[in-house]
Amino acid sequence: MAKIKANEALVRALQAWDIDHLYGIPGDSIDAVVDNLRTVRDAFKFYHVRHEEVASLAAASYTKMTGKIGVALSIGGPGVVHLLNGMYDAKLDGVPQLILAGQTNSSLLGTKAFQETNITDMVSDVSVYSHQIQKGDNVFEVVNEAIRTAYEKKGVAVVICPNDLLNDKIKDTTHKAVDTMRPKAPSPKPRAVKKAAKLINKSKKPVMLVGVGAQNAREELREFVEAAKIPVIHTLPAKTVIPDDHPYSIGNLGKIGTKTSYQTMQDADLLIMVGTNYPYVDYLPKKNIKAIQIDTNPEIIGHRFDINVGIVGDSKVALHQLTETIKHVPKRAFLDKTLERKAVWDKWMDQDMRNESSPIRPERLMRSISEYKNDDAIFSIDVGTSTVWSTRYLNLSVNNKFIISSWLGTMGCGLPGAIAAKIAYPKRQAIAIVGDGAFQMVMQDFATAVQYDLPMTIFVMNNKQLSFIKYEQQAAGELEYAIDFSDMNHAKFAEAAGGKGYVLKDPNQIDDVVQAALAENQPTIVDVHVDPNAAPLPGKIVNDEALGYGKWAYRSVTEDKHLDLDQIPPISVAVKRFL
Repeated sequence: MAKIKANEALVRALQAWDIDHLYGIPGDSIDAVVDNLRTVRDAFKFYHVRHEEVASLAAASYTKMTGKIGVALSIGGPGVVHLLNGMYDAKLDGVPQLILAGQTNSSLLGTKAFQETNITDMVSDVSVYSHQIQKGDNVFEVVNEAIRTAYEKKGVAVVICPNDLLNDKIKDTTHKAVDTMRPKAPSPKPRAVKKAAKLINKSKKPVMLVGVGAQNAREELREFVEAAKIPVIHTLPAKTVIPDDHPYSIGNLGKIGTKTSYQTMQDADLLIMVGTNYPYVDYLPKKNIKAIQIDTNPEIIGHRFDINVGIVGDSKVALHQLTETIKHVPKRAFLDKTLERKAVWDKWMDQDMRNESSPIRPERLMRSISEYKNDDAIFSIDVGTSTVWSTRYLNLSVNNKFIISSWLGTMGCGLPGAIAAKIAYPKRQAIAIVGDGAFQMVMQDFATAVQYDLPMTIFVMNNKQLSFIKYEQQAAGELEYAIDFSDMNHAKFAEAAGGKGYVLKDPNQIDDVVQAALAENQPTIVDVHVDPNAAPLPGKIVNDEALGYGKWAYRSVTEDKHLDLDQIPPISVAVKRFL
């Protein structure tokens, strides 16, 4: 049988799965792989990032947008350690990812060699598949199995590559056909659909909670809720599954969600969950009500909430079948009550977005971005107050994409997501909304966007502090500490890296600057000096949070001998969120 170098077999396996790029940093223990990637550089792109964390975060973002597996590469030792953040992001958000990890030469393993770490043990918690290549392994099949498993289990697969073994000659099996069919969702059982339809028909106060598992069923979701007259709540990462301006959409659920969604969830007599394993159970109905759950994974059914009917299958098919089976409702009093509440909430949000005060209000910035974005723009949102302002105030449609580190909630995901967005969809507008604290964690990779000519617009909300941490401390009754930054001119940084920079301080210039920045055809940073006291209050302030704010105010006076009234949200706002 013909022979082939192991590194070539590895790359051919990637190509068999239609993988045409990866993110990473070369180095000694992975250089055998990199050496073969050089030979296919006209068909396979190596995006050399500045930090491995950005590589794995970008790979995860790429998959969230496309459904296609993202790939990241690094040396062993410190390189793999840096990759872990993005690996956990992929794991918790349930997307496939392939990691190619370098390793000490096989002859030195176990000798405490330079940069030797036990990668197998290191990735045991985060991976659904890991294999360290041994002498004589069929590397082509190993990589095939890794990718197949990542798709099937929606998780991270790690192939550990002792560098010397990748230069060995092995049997060539790369000519064999590879089954690259992705797993198909099971078909919903008719009996389950009928049982669910009966519950829906009997319900007076149904509510829907939709997650990213419904993103392939946007039209079916719309048809179902309009037929059944059901208010729709979305999880944070599922923004754009239903248009923000759909009359039955009442926003996000959770601490940074809307007051209407909290009220509606607690008043409901039937919960319908589609494509989500929502983790914040305190925001689910506190009373025992009937529940239906639709998901492709049977292990998800009933994991967080007691379920009466579980439908295992594709949400697109299930929702269509439910629409065909249920009684169509001309009017529903519960929906009317919900929309009355939503109208009040929308009025509050509109007032926020029209606030022209100085320093710039983040809500006003979101209004401008919504107005001047392209219809199919892709939004990469970082973690922190930027999450709150984006999910509440951006008005997006089903044509937009909205990606975030949702269940890991790692700061620094905004820029890597924008990089991946421009690679995945070169002709679409890529917009990142980040805080100054989050951006400064990964800002070095703005140079990567410049190097590879990836036009994007990054809005850095500069308040010279970790503002979300500040409000977390206040809500817990703790005094603010270790949250402040020195001032930094992010626009000058952009120019130093070879991009375009804007500084925005004047509220009267918001629209002009936003419009100009979005029209740039190069990597661009807008350094927006926002009000440091803009409070990302919960949509619904619960008792514990109210007590926490009271404790914080008391301790500010008694311990710090100081209480800055500008830091306290207006009483009128706080009361509206509490009552």
